[in-house]
Amino acid sequence: MSTVSIIVAIYNIEEYLKKCLDSLRVQTFSDITVYCVNDGSKDGSKKIIEEFCAIDSRFVLVDKPNGGLSDARNYALKDVTSKYVMFIDGDDFVQPDMVECALKKAEENDLDLVVFDYNQYYLATNTSEVRHIPFDENKVYSLKDTPTLLCYVGNSAWNKLYRTALFHANGIEYPKGYVQEDLGTTPKLLYLAEKIGFVSKPLYNYLIDRPNNITQEKNERIYHILKMCESFLTFYKEKGVYDRYYEELKYLASVNILLSLKKLPYFTDKAFVNGFIKDTFAFLKRWFPDFPKCKYLLYTYKEDRIYLNPFLLKMYLMYKRVKG
Repeated sequence: MSTVSIIVAIYNIEEYLKKCLDSLRVQTFSDITVYCVNDGSKDGSKKIIEEFCAIDSRFVLVDKPNGGLSDARNYALKDVTSKYVMFIDGDDFVQPDMVECALKKAEENDLDLVVFDYNQYYLATNTSEVRHIPFDENKVYSLKDTPTLLCYVGNSAWNKLYRTALFHANGIEYPKGYVQEDLGTTPKLLYLAEKIGFVSKPLYNYLIDRPNNITQEKNERIYHILKMCESFLTFYKEKGVYDRYYEELKYLASVNILLSLKKLPYFTDKAFVNGFIKDTFAFLKRWFPDFPKCKYLLYTYKEDRIYLNPFLLKMYLMYKRVKG
């Protein structure tokens, strides 16, 4: 049994996959198992996985019918017995010392969760920007002592190392069939992790502008944001701590919903757009009757304030349509 298992979700990404798997093969910490989950790919992805498995016994092909990103992660996760687990998206790549740095932090401080900085990588320009997580890497945190972890850690599954027991002991899985699945999962893990640490070094390279990136899709799945918010809000209700973290949960839900609202100018169906706006603000008012009042600033730019008011938002979108 290896110390760290790495689950790589793979679906029709042959153009990027070799670079991803190469970056895992050269990790400076070698006691790893790489579960390459071929989620029903129709391109040459499976062949690339087989090539890596043939030359490196640490790589394992997990072949399954297509079920989506969450299903791919869960499918491999159920068989993980290592102390720690990580998740990688197969179109991204990582730094050679990713596992070593994250594991060292975890072992030195007996952590349940390690979060590290990452590079936001742009294919179009071959440039990157460091995304720093604003917490002190010399401290150990818990949500009880630092509620702002909910606000500023970030939802992504891939810039983290987890104690595997966080998932297995608590029955945590990624919600199958949804986009925004990390938002439906990470806030729960932040609550369950008793000791959380940070590495202030970019160890992961996230391809933000890959064509057909699932986060860029503009269709009815925009409603999934509400389902994922409902998932973590219900979790905190059931744990009896919703009121304790009310302001942080409000911030987390609101800023993520605002990001979805900012996609609406790309939709052409006016009735669909108006319906989503109505449903979204009804959702926010149901969970947070005092919305948009919040302890934390819900927008980065002044112009974003229009997305916090349904009337202003509809007027803005009407102006955009008229202007063309």
